[in-house]
Amino acid sequence: MGTNTTGVVAVLSMLMLTALSGCLGTDEDDAGADLVRMNVHYDDTSGTILERVQNGQTLTLDGVSLSFDFARVTSKAGNMKSFTMDPGDDDEGSNAITVNANDQAEISYEYLTHGLFTVTLTATDEQNNSGTALVTVRIDKQIEWTQTNTNEPSTMVLDTSPDCDCPVPNTIALNSTITNRNDIVPPGTPVTVTWTLYDAADATRASHSEQVGEGQSADWSHGESNINSGEWRIEVEQGQSEEENLDISHEVRVLYSALESEPNPLETPTDA
Repeated sequence: MGTNTTGVVAVLSMLMLTALSGCLGTDEDDAGADLVRMNVHYDDTSGTILERVQNGQTLTLDGVSLSFDFARVTSKAGNMKSFTMDPGDDDEGSNAITVNANDQAEISYEYLTHGLFTVTLTATDEQNNSGTALVTVRIDKQIEWTQTNTNEPSTMVLDTSPDCDCPVPNTIALNSTITNRNDIVPPGTPVTVTWTLYDAADATRASHSEQVGEGQSADWSHGESNINSGEWRIEVEQGQSEEENLDISHEVRVLYSALESEPNPLETPTDA
């Protein structure tokens, strides 16, 4: 009887140990999962670069600065060690920014090229557990291009290639004004001007002609879709004497489809 009781106890003990061992194994397998909570806040996920070019020289280039706040990122395993933001505007991640979580929690980055970029946000705790979040940002570009007092209009070159492995722009929007200064030809002589928009394959996409009287201006607005990647150009030609002096102003916007992530701003406290 005693021998049988001892055998039963031994079997039950082995079953309990086996069950307990299985539970411990599951805990170890899940130990590194879902520890870091990526509660990152950002007010904006889109913007427009502004470049001003006058008589062939770039005067200013205003980029788009976006900020990501990691202050509310937490880990179940302990304190945070570092935060990283990879802006996605290079192939190898060489523009990624990493900060010490003890020093700062917000990372800002200025985009100077257009595209639909995938931002990779990473937070790492002191036990080297990491969490990652992906955010899509849309960076359009506007170029204000001018040439003054010229009888030899220059070609405006526009690069539609995005600075990422992403879709090409959705639209090119052009607003142009040509003013006939008429400083040399006899008063009252009009000028015939022709705008032509060429794509990256050197195909004519659009053209427009107008006569511009002395001291007067002519405008052309045009929107173009089905954009191919590469260098587009806008050319202006005079149809009469090459002695007429013109002021030329192009405003061109390179626009992407609105595929950016929704902003995730901090909630504004409300009064009780």
